[in-house]
Amino acid sequence: MSRSHGILPVAVACAVLSLGGTAVIAEEASETKNLNDYMCKDLMLLSGEDRDIALAFLHGIRLGEKKTTQYVTEELAEATDKYMDYCLDNPRENALAAFRKFTP
Repeated sequence: MSRSHGILPVAVACAVLSLGGTAVIAEEASETKNLNDYMCKDLMLLSGEDRDIALAFLHGIRLGEKKTTQYVTEELAEATDKYMDYCLDNPRENALAAFRKFTP
């Protein structure tokens, strides 16, 4: 069983909920970022909880693009594993575009 099976349901639920509602913004200096600026290598350089959160965020984006909140944990875990393998082999690929390949 992949490590993705344990964290994904909780992380995806959090990502979906945060995308669907009004988020509380911290009183920090904010900078607008664009997901299209991130490459696979950027995600692969993350570790632990940071990588889990980034992956959950990507899953949440894809669920939003599909206009659904329903998912199957095993399918998310399988897509995540394939995506990570792909990113390791293709570090200069756009992270979001690559993710879409494994989450049709």
